[in-house]
Amino acid sequence: MALTNDIPVKNKISNYSDLKIAPFDPAKKKTKPHRHNKYFEIVYLSKAEGFHYIDDEAYKIEAPTFFFVKKDAVHHWDITNEPEGYVIIFKEAFLENTTDKTLNSLLFQLINYYEERCEDPFLVENLFSLLVAESNKSLRPNKHYFEGLLKALLSQINKNLDFKNLSKPDEFLKLLTDSPVNNVGFYADKLGVTNQKLNQLCKEHFSKTTTEMIAYQINKEAKRLLRFSSKSVSEIAFTLHFKDTSHFVRYFKKHNETTPLKFRNTPNKPL
Repeated sequence: MALTNDIPVKNKISNYSDLKIAPFDPAKKKTKPHRHNKYFEIVYLSKAEGFHYIDDEAYKIEAPTFFFVKKDAVHHWDITNEPEGYVIIFKEAFLENTTDKTLNSLLFQLINYYEERCEDPFLVENLFSLLVAESNKSLRPNKHYFEGLLKALLSQINKNLDFKNLSKPDEFLKLLTDSPVNNVGFYADKLGVTNQKLNQLCKEHFSKTTTEMIAYQINKEAKRLLRFSSKSVSEIAFTLHFKDTSHFVRYFKKHNETTPLKFRNTPNKPL
């Protein structure tokens, strides 16, 4: 695959809509690595075989199953049969416009997950079918009914997850995803807390220090840019706010036991 300077970004939702729910498009069973344009996607596959690649991980598809694609992730599909399922696409505006805080909490809970087996496909598929029918109405859908169905579906997805009602940690994760910066104080200032308080919140909710959370995200983004873009090492260092290229190279080698260039030149082998 020929690399471009920037990772390709796809927009699969209208500019006039902040949520889309539809059957999974069989034409998308084989795609090239790409990012999404400012949204979070839940994919439910009731029938599919093959792999779903998210960053450097290859997930074998074992339907019925859910996949969760965050806007910063680089992903693509390699499905070998005719897939069936559904897709829900959320723009950030949806979270901003809904008055139901439970919906926000249920969605935020999925941020740390990439996949989950579906334990009750009959119920899940009925909920998806009702949601698609309601969203396809020519007249304006019933907001309370639609959001009720959506909450039921998200609750079903969350049922086997360790649910926590987060606030500042949610904001920290969003900031970290949007702006990977190797500076604890940067995030503490944005959130209006001390470095110590942010560190305490990270330990409580993620069992990691703030520094560990930042390092994980920066390292993940560095590997995405090395693997899927043609940016030079110096350009990537600048993008990730390192003071110079040598600092970035040392940082990357510390976390990966290899240099950025060696990582870029190593073939990405499926798991």
